[in-house]
Amino acid sequence: MIWQWSRAASGPVAMRARWKQVRRAGVVGLHPFTGAELGAVTLDAEAVPEAERGPFLQVVTPLLTAPGSAGAIGPLTHRPALPEWAVPPDDATVAASAAAVARLERLGFLRPGRPAAAARAAPAELAGWAPGTGGEPVARQPVTLLGDLAIITRIRAQPVWVAEVTVSPAPARPGPPADGWPVLARMYAPYRPRVGLVEQSRGTGGNLPPYVLVRNDRTVPVLAGWCGADMAAARTGDGGSEAGPLIPMPTAEVSGAFAAVTQLRVAVAQGPRVLLRTLLVASGQGRHWLLDGERWQRAVPVSADGLCGRVATLLRLPADG
Repeated sequence: MIWQWSRAASGPVAMRARWKQVRRAGVVGLHPFTGAELGAVTLDAEAVPEAERGPFLQVVTPLLTAPGSAGAIGPLTHRPALPEWAVPPDDATVAASAAAVARLERLGFLRPGRPAAAARAAPAELAGWAPGTGGEPVARQPVTLLGDLAIITRIRAQPVWVAEVTVSPAPARPGPPADGWPVLARMYAPYRPRVGLVEQSRGTGGNLPPYVLVRNDRTVPVLAGWCGADMAAARTGDGGSEAGPLIPMPTAEVSGAFAAVTQLRVAVAQGPRVLLRTLLVASGQGRHWLLDGERWQRAVPVSADGLCGRVATLLRLPADG
């Protein structure tokens, strides 16, 4: 996936200005916050007006449970689990949280106290919580979240869907995905505005910041690109249409051509519940296959356009959502 993005300016950029930037540029890099900084603050559950929140995921999905806590659930507004790559060794200590809050305040992304009443439906500042000044683990103080910190905290706390891409360590010998597959990236989407927040691993995208905003029309191509689709070829017409009928074949017969196998899992809000959808994609030698069956024993050829269509279907909100 070739990224073209607008670099984050030095110093905080107002939240409304960021929305305008991503509408204009399509991709905008955000401030590279550390795991300790993002873990030190939470969003006030009522910070975003109800009309702007929409039908967000109200429980932690299987995609957001911390390592070793499979099946644990809890309100997303309390704090979604950070991916393993974003958590520094001392992130859980009170001292690290206090230092992170002080650093955020110094950088202009946070100030003590509640924000002023919003004059518009979409607020320019968001109410949040941070550890209390006394350092007690259970104490907290009201704070105002600003700029990129407000954007990231808001979207991660109240997404309508979350997508996660993991990669197989042995693509030539594909089997049912395991919990140990490395995470390539996640994407979160709020109800409004129509954008996606990309949360990347250290190995994704070279010098890109760990958090990137993408315009809504870029979300499907980005996810399909992570699943191996050659979006550049699709745009120029090379490989953009199906090559013959989509005839399933035994995976064992074509797995020697697999250079990568990726799993895309999408958690979508379905009322108070979570709907989990999965897509397994193999790619290699300029081709793509959807892996199907109880143990992924069938491989169905698919084009980049066809893969984009399947990804778009995974992201669609249920009718009652």
